[in-house]
Amino acid sequence: MTTDNTFNYQYIYESRVSETLKQTLMLPRGFFDLSSDQRLLVEELVDEGARLATESVLDPEILKDTADLAAEMGQQLYHFANMIQNHTHEVAPLDLDEEI
Repeated sequence: MTTDNTFNYQYIYESRVSETLKQTLMLPRGFFDLSSDQRLLVEELVDEGARLATESVLDPEILKDTADLAAEMGQQLYHFANMIQNHTHEVAPLDLDEEI
């Protein structure tokens, strides 16, 4: 399995894993003092923990509904901005990068 590389594994191991646990398991204090297999284990545990946390918090169906709502709100704000602009007698529509 490949690692995500978006996490600072050294920081997590050295700052977030308790010294008591490292002493109990007779692990070194420094991340790069671990064997390559131990480092891979730490990296995989961190990556999998992050994936599980993300999946439990970010339900794909809720994200889709949120994206749909955000798109609708953006369109309504665009029309509202044009209405306000029309009331100030500037009849040209707002210039956006993309057509809605």
